[in-house]
Amino acid sequence: MNVSQQINHVNDNSYDDDITVTDVPKGHFLAVTSISLPEGSNTREITVDILPLEQAPGGTRTTNTGLFIRKADETQIKVTVQQDGNTLAENTTSYS
Repeated sequence: MNVSQQINHVNDNSYDDDITVTDVPKGHFLAVTSISLPEGSNTREITVDILPLEQAPGGTRTTNTGLFIRKADETQIKVTVQQDGNTLAENTTSYS
């Protein structure tokens, strides 16, 4: 399983992030369950959970974070993919 991300600059300090995960099991989908910027950190942390949904096709899937505001000292985004509390993949990408 691999995770990649495409950070999209929407306007001013507004961004969203397209997160792609390979090898999602059939009958499961991706859900962004947490977006945070810990106090004093320059890394935004995003958690994506793999959740059951009978009709989901699995395979390589992409989800989007929705719009967020980049803080002045924020330099990168770390995405963690989890299933049942276990970390399956991680990716850290810097803003361009």
